[in-house]
Amino acid sequence: MEFQSPIIAGSDPTATGRQNISSRRMKQSLDKSNLMSTLASPHRRGMSPLTDELSHSIFDSDPTFTRIGIGLQRKTLDETRSELTVHNLTSRRKREEELMSILLEDEVPGIEDVLELFESFLKTFQSYGAEHQVFNQCAEYESECGEQVAALHKLIQMAPQGHSKLAQAQELEQELRLERDTWRLVASIYQDRLNSEFQDSEMESEEIWSGLDDATSEEDLVSQLYDKNATIRQAQIVVDWLEQRAADVYHDSHYSQMEFYGDAVAGWENTLHSLVSKKRGLGTDSIEQNLITQMDPDAPNREKNRRLHPLDKEDEMRLLRSVFARLRCGQLDEAQQLCFRAGQPFRAALLEGWKLFHDPNMKKRTDVSNVKESPSGNPYRDIWKTMTWKECDNSQLSVEERSILALLCGHLKALLPACRSWEDQLWAHLRAMIDHSVEKELRRCVNYKRQLQVLPDEYWNQQLTMESIFSTLAASRDKVLIAQGRDQYRIIQRYLIMDDVDGLLEEMSSWLNKGDSWSVHLRPHMLRLMAHLTLFFRRIGRGSCDDLIGSILEAYVLQLVNLGRTDLAAVYVGQLPLPEDQNRLYAQCLVMVEEQEKSCDDAERRRLLSLAQEVGLDVNAIAKQVVISLCDQGGKIQHISDASLQMATSAEDERRIRSLSWLLMDPSMRSQLLIQANTLMRGYLLRRQIEAVKLTFQYTPPDTLSVLTETWESRTGLTDLPADVEAAVREYLCIKTYIDALDAFQEWFTRFHHSRPKKSEASYQHQRGGASTQLSFTENLLKEQHHKQHQAELQRWQAAVDSLTQSAIDKLYNVLLFPDGGWMSDSISFEDENSPRQQQLKLLRQTCIPHAALLLCNALTSTNRYSQCLELANVLASEQQALYKVCSAEQLAQLIKHLRQAYVRVLDAGESP
Repeated sequence: MEFQSPIIAGSDPTATGRQNISSRRMKQSLDKSNLMSTLASPHRRGMSPLTDELSHSIFDSDPTFTRIGIGLQRKTLDETRSELTVHNLTSRRKREEELMSILLEDEVPGIEDVLELFESFLKTFQSYGAEHQVFNQCAEYESECGEQVAALHKLIQMAPQGHSKLAQAQELEQELRLERDTWRLVASIYQDRLNSEFQDSEMESEEIWSGLDDATSEEDLVSQLYDKNATIRQAQIVVDWLEQRAADVYHDSHYSQMEFYGDAVAGWENTLHSLVSKKRGLGTDSIEQNLITQMDPDAPNREKNRRLHPLDKEDEMRLLRSVFARLRCGQLDEAQQLCFRAGQPFRAALLEGWKLFHDPNMKKRTDVSNVKESPSGNPYRDIWKTMTWKECDNSQLSVEERSILALLCGHLKALLPACRSWEDQLWAHLRAMIDHSVEKELRRCVNYKRQLQVLPDEYWNQQLTMESIFSTLAASRDKVLIAQGRDQYRIIQRYLIMDDVDGLLEEMSSWLNKGDSWSVHLRPHMLRLMAHLTLFFRRIGRGSCDDLIGSILEAYVLQLVNLGRTDLAAVYVGQLPLPEDQNRLYAQCLVMVEEQEKSCDDAERRRLLSLAQEVGLDVNAIAKQVVISLCDQGGKIQHISDASLQMATSAEDERRIRSLSWLLMDPSMRSQLLIQANTLMRGYLLRRQIEAVKLTFQYTPPDTLSVLTETWESRTGLTDLPADVEAAVREYLCIKTYIDALDAFQEWFTRFHHSRPKKSEASYQHQRGGASTQLSFTENLLKEQHHKQHQAELQRWQAAVDSLTQSAIDKLYNVLLFPDGGWMSDSISFEDENSPRQQQLKLLRQTCIPHAALLLCNALTSTNRYSQCLELANVLASEQQALYKVCSAEQLAQLIKHLRQAYVRVLDAGESP
């Protein structure tokens, strides 16, 4: 029984059923019995050199043409025709019409559906939270991407060719295909690596082959090699992965194509027909001249000056390309069946020659039965390989035929011309690397009974490693290959294959600093892959740089908010390693929500904070940072020294004030609410935005001071608030006192100057011949009534003015005579005098106290209270309050002017000043 790590051994079995076919297939490649059954093929049942399944199925199958290009799900033509009923055609046409109508309505078809991956990835991440479920999680990621790829592919196939809206959909399909393949690679290769950590991955060759007798077959030896050599085993996993990728692409691109038509044909039938016709004296066509004279497989090469029929040559080239495509997909059995159906069974037999020889009868048996089992593989594999290598150097063969032979014998130089993409080149190098390692160990460890054929030096000089392979690909002169290698997904895959997790994290982090170099609909999916990869590495204990992981997660969270998926952000924010980073990032998200939405109501704020609380974030600290960020008024607040001016409230100011609602969610945050409200009001007072100050008071509940006291007393049992909270309470009361004084003065000023009753003057004189006449009795009576009414209104007005005057005087004096150190002065020093707050308090005292004194002088002199005005002079000059120290020379000059006028009026009235 193979030893497994706790992560692998405890995987959730329920998730296995949800994996798609490709996921299960890649997981099977990690199984020892499957992995060791081939040298370089992902399809264990396809290119396996250790099984004789093909020898019992290929040549016994029905040699009729069937549909080619449907991967593992091949169907005969009869089966295909039976599915195309009238009902199926009608329903299919209806579905296509519905999808086409959707296609024409969407601006970018398929984009909105693909965005559901963000929700599904989060659900998967939360569903498989246990450590042993990490690979079930990867399988779900792969499956979810695969479903979207299939949907997009179907949509693109149904659309008219060259549809203007399909460019981005095709681009998105390709990106999701790369992401799906990346998750497939992660699951397969790291499952093996975690298993290898509990075994001796590097052992001496003598230890590898210890316990093996001379009769051990090549198959058993290679199985042992794969068991003990992690490098070869993981290279094989990558080959499996590359071949599965090719199989997926081949299936999608050739699904509706038939490679061959006809029934039970012979190979080179046109050439055969021409030769038979010529023998019978019937061939007269010029095209039939100079054809080969014999029909054996070597005839085209042996008869150098003769050729096949052009139609046969075309069919053969198409066959060779299809065979190589099947081999590129790791489908050896399909390639052999294709050769057989094309009437060339010798090519199917040629593909058998590379298989390892295995005779189960060589092993000692414990039973007494005399039943012998059939051997498998090629006992003269060395001869076959030597001759195949020579054929690869034969320039008369086509590139396609040489590439097929080169693939099976490990001739890298002859294989590369047929490999045009980055994946193809990587696959070819890895196949050659594995073939070289296997051949080396077989010749060193197997005790053959005969002298083996010597392979050329060029074969043994192919010393390939993972590092050298990627260096070779990077140094290629092919611009297309270089461009593909620089693709972000392929870069990620390269680091995964190299097992350089820290290098991958550094690379992905560097992409975040290059700006938005991806299209709008592409970048979110790349960030999703990056974020979940980092979470995967952290869960399996790989990746040592928390800062890089944090930067990637932060970029992904901000992208979620930009996409309007703020509900998903809290979970990923909770994955950051440091609490302060969690608070800062989620606060930044909430700030973005507040700025994006014109009306973020309290219900939405509570919901977003509750999501943070569910994942264990510090809600109070987050709400505080949100308000601090939203209430930021810039580095230096503009100060308007003219206190008589009033500036309007802008929309930005209203947004800042509304942000205080974040601190109303919890009574324990009332102290922060008071501090932030004071900060806003100080700035508004300095800019003389009195209406903004009043609006801020409306967002501050009236019971704030009582709630502060009760909360603090219930928490600590103390009645004295902390110094900073006590200072905030005092500052709040100072601002309220000043605003109340301004309101009282404004109300008095309006009543005194604009509401005085006016005496109506009615003309009761009548012109008679140019001479005025005496008023009549009725007119005199009416005049007297109007006079009495006016006097009554005047008395009511005067009484109201007297009341308002006294109220304004009292409230203005409250500002000037504020207790415990004066208005806007802390009773206890608890912060640096040069702090921004202290500087603002100083400016407010220098602006508002002289302004309050001038308003008070205005009210006193306007109501002829000159003696009280002189009392104000004593208050300003008192050393106890030292109000004159906060007044500038200009302000003192204005005050003295009012006081001098009051002094003169007192002297004129004969009163003692």
